[in-house]
Amino acid sequence: MGCRGCNKAVRTDDDFIGDVVRIAPNELVFGNPQAATDIYLSHDKSLETFVKTDIHDFAKENDGGLIWQQDPLRHRQIAKQVAPAFSQKAIRATDPVIHHYVDIFVARLKELGSAQDGINLSDWTQWLAMDIAADMAYSHRVDCMKEARNSAYLNAVLSFNKFATMTQVFSRFPWIGFLRFAVFPVSLLGQLMQLRKASLNEMHRRLSLQGATEHADYFDQLAPAAGHAGNNQDEILHLSKISTQLMFAGYLPPSDWYYGTFFHLLHTREALETLTQEVRAAFTSYEEITPSAAQQLPYLEACMKEALRLFPTSALINGMPVYSPGAVVDGNYIPRSTTCQFSSFSVARNPKYFRDPFLYRPQRWLPADHSMYSERYSGDQLDAFTPFSQGPRMCSGKEVAWWQARLVLAKVLWLLDMEMVPGQRVDLEKNLKGWGYWVKPELKVKFMAVDR
Repeated sequence: MGCRGCNKAVRTDDDFIGDVVRIAPNELVFGNPQAATDIYLSHDKSLETFVKTDIHDFAKENDGGLIWQQDPLRHRQIAKQVAPAFSQKAIRATDPVIHHYVDIFVARLKELGSAQDGINLSDWTQWLAMDIAADMAYSHRVDCMKEARNSAYLNAVLSFNKFATMTQVFSRFPWIGFLRFAVFPVSLLGQLMQLRKASLNEMHRRLSLQGATEHADYFDQLAPAAGHAGNNQDEILHLSKISTQLMFAGYLPPSDWYYGTFFHLLHTREALETLTQEVRAAFTSYEEITPSAAQQLPYLEACMKEALRLFPTSALINGMPVYSPGAVVDGNYIPRSTTCQFSSFSVARNPKYFRDPFLYRPQRWLPADHSMYSERYSGDQLDAFTPFSQGPRMCSGKEVAWWQARLVLAKVLWLLDMEMVPGQRVDLEKNLKGWGYWVKPELKVKFMAVDR
């Protein structure tokens, strides 16, 4: 297989077959870890040389905020502005907030989870993630867990899902743009307008609370800019976009990660029993459990990594598309303006890099001196999997996500036993749906308080 316009053909030796696929006349997807390094780590003075395309820019208003921002210089400026919110000092300062919501989560599972039908894991992990994300982004309490239902704000967020995918389709095939009125019903467009209105309302509400919130939030990092915003509607819209994107980033990936980890533990009894033993042996009381203490549990870390490998928190299975500046990717010259992307999803399922790729095997992530280490997985190329991406566009909230997820898993497993409600057959490879983001299948789970 060769690349049209490339200076040299793509290699065809047995070890390379399938490592690059043309998915459009001028668009390539790579499935080799070296390609990810060449594409996403390539930068000059911290500015990426493979510039992000506009396929994920749903605003189309010359203002991509942080996540949708194409301009490398502007992206770096905004990233620096919000970076202090994700420092270790800032993360540790959020401990009381995170404990508050995780404790509500555990209490609600204890209260409702012992019923014959259990609880819907998809709903509750979503509500937990949204409660945390809204409070950390805007100091806004949406109380999804307290009310045991989607808040109006969450419903507005969920309405964006199919719209995101269809917008990308019309961007790729503008000649079918006339169909958008058939695809997007008036009710959906109304929901999207509601989301935009809700985001602006959140911005104005948060601006009015400057210096009067119960705790620091991500918006505090935008405070210097907010102080100069005044009645400048363009600046307020820009700040609203960044804050909303931070809220999305704090809600979607954690929601999927919690669900995916619980899902695979419930379907792999040995892993669940081993992790439960590790957690309960590490703490003598519920109050002892902290994110930093949970960080010392190697099997917990391994279980979370393996869940992330099998169920990545992004539905963009082909990765983030960028434009080649005219450069070599994995030994092949890719002409300027060719769209390139790296599929970590396919790498995670490739037996060249992970043995038994479709099986949940936390032991592949353990150090060799751990009792559960298996020589069977010694040849796995663990650094081939980069769920948080890499380079200048690497997820800023990576450590925040780990901090929260460790606490969720440790507190739940210390206090509660869990099991699937009998009679269910849920297969993520078949039942998971992906639009702009994942639609997770319903999974009924029973949670029972441990008798101590």
